[in-house]
Amino acid sequence: MAASAGSVKCAFRRAMVPSLVVILGATGTGKSKLAIELGKRLRGEIISADSMQVRLLSFYVLHT
Repeated sequence: MAASAGSVKCAFRRAMVPSLVVILGATGTGKSKLAIELGKRLRGEIISADSMQVRLLSFYVLHT
C-alpha cells in the first residue's frame, strides 16, 4: 500500500525536529520569547534555568 501525502509529510516533519535546542544569551535579549515560540512550533518542552530557578513548560499537540 502506498503512503499518503499526509503521512509522508508528517514523517518528514518528525525527522526535521531537533532533539535538543539550546538558547544562550545575555539578560534582556528575548531568549524566553524565542524559547516559547520554538516550543509551540516544535511541540516540545522548555527547561528554563538560571542561577536562581528552574522552570519547565510543555507544549502538546492540540486537535484543531
